[in-house]
Amino acid sequence: MKFLMQTKSIKTINFFLLVIGLSFIILPSFAQIDDDIIITKDRKVELPPANRVFEKIPPLKSSSDEKQMKYTFFDRKPKGVEEVKFSPNVVAPEGGNKKEETESYNNYVTIGAGNYGRILGEVFLNSNQENNLIIGVHAYHNSTMRGPVDDKNSANMYDKAEITGKYIAQKFQVNAGVNYNRDQYYFYGYQRPREDLDRKDIRQILNIVQFNVGFENTAPNPRVDYSLKTNLKSLKNIYGAQETDWASNFNTYFPIINEKFVAVIDAEAFITQRSDLEVDKRNLFRVEPTFKLNFNSFGASIGYKAVNEFDEIKKINRTKGFPTVELTYKSPSLLYFFAGMDGDIVRNTLGSMLNENPYLKSQVRLMNTEKSQEYYVGGKGDLGSGVSFNIRGAMGYYKNLYYFNNYTPDFGEALGDTAKFNILYDSLRTQYFNLVVQLNYQPAEIWRTYIKTDINHYQRRSFEQPFHRPLVTAKWGNTLIVSDRLLANLDLYYFGKTYAKNPTTQELMTNKAFYDLNAEFDYLFSSQFTAFVKLNNILGKKYERFLYYPQQGLNFLVGVNFSF
Repeated sequence: MKFLMQTKSIKTINFFLLVIGLSFIILPSFAQIDDDIIITKDRKVELPPANRVFEKIPPLKSSSDEKQMKYTFFDRKPKGVEEVKFSPNVVAPEGGNKKEETESYNNYVTIGAGNYGRILGEVFLNSNQENNLIIGVHAYHNSTMRGPVDDKNSANMYDKAEITGKYIAQKFQVNAGVNYNRDQYYFYGYQRPREDLDRKDIRQILNIVQFNVGFENTAPNPRVDYSLKTNLKSLKNIYGAQETDWASNFNTYFPIINEKFVAVIDAEAFITQRSDLEVDKRNLFRVEPTFKLNFNSFGASIGYKAVNEFDEIKKINRTKGFPTVELTYKSPSLLYFFAGMDGDIVRNTLGSMLNENPYLKSQVRLMNTEKSQEYYVGGKGDLGSGVSFNIRGAMGYYKNLYYFNNYTPDFGEALGDTAKFNILYDSLRTQYFNLVVQLNYQPAEIWRTYIKTDINHYQRRSFEQPFHRPLVTAKWGNTLIVSDRLLANLDLYYFGKTYAKNPTTQELMTNKAFYDLNAEFDYLFSSQFTAFVKLNNILGKKYERFLYYPQQGLNFLVGVNFSF
């Protein structure tokens, strides 16, 4: 019997590895068959491209529950499905006395350095987690003295400082925080050679201050459950642009017939003022009442989303409604299947656009994107033997879908600017198809792996190609516990080709597809002290996520992490 179980496990492993290999072989080939297939990115490539943010995971005590792989999909927005987080816990070494094994640490410090003149520092300080009032302080610095091209002209520096607090009472919880971000980088996508260039002329600095407060009900079995969150964000750059964004969200939950029939109300308010040569007030209000039905194996959610959009300069003041329906089925083996329809108006702010592409020119046009209809089906569940899956397919229509392209000169200007980007909107109704598939495999405690692919097709309307939206994205992530003291992470990304247009010659350009291989090794000397080595872009390709912006080649980071 033991021999048969081992044989079955070996076959499962071989089958899963075959699926992974075929995915990375077939998908790039598939991307070349039909150029009409256009894909939004799945993996969020760290922006700006010159920077790779190194995230260090503090040592945490492991448990059997925490070792389960988690996966989720977020509602698709034009910029793409957000990355599924894959954050394994570092396992404390065995041995030592019991006090060391059971003791937990609320604070940690990380220090690291690498090539390109990189310096990394991070500090987390937290009060006792067992108190009703918990306060945390976080500071972060990540900088490079040099970049992939022209030495200091492609350097960068990212700083963050924040204070967060949480008060936990018997029947409610209050969260609050304030944080400050300062991002400094350079527009290094200029045409070369440029011997007369002054670094001050291509520098960009973003200063972002945020305040947030949240209040939620935590009483057990309440008649009415609710939560209220509000966030005030101020963004400024050195070219005079400023945006103030106040976002509030209210959610309430009414059990009408136990958990069989429930009413839910979601309401959101966004009050935004953007100043860049002229002042523009851009507000959006959304309310969505929904009724949820639960009949054991079958479930349903029926709602209506009302959205009001206001733009002072563009003279927009309209309210649109979107019916929302989702039907679910849960099989006896706990496989979940769902199908539904949705619609929305997706907010596009200066802050959200800079998060996606920090190399924007001044005075870019901001418009929201309307998802007029979306129909989707999918499923998720555990197939046994350590294999689980998550799949979602969708078809719908966008209006004002946005793209990025290097800035094309206006009438009377001599040359375009390859170093800065403009936002282009397709005012025509654009049909799209999307398929996201994720497979997870955890055959043993020592190895966890998953592969995820994102495939999208956009109907061509106003532009020759959907500029800077990749054809196919795929990620293969692995975590290996090599020993009780050594942990290894290995991931491989595939990023499909993208298109752009040269702003001077108007020639259609192609950014080639690329693979990006990364690895990290953590060695635990004790439950408090860890050393790590992180290797990025092991293949050493200076690929371009955005046209004329090559990424760093092979880069590494070496550091230590101390908990106390």
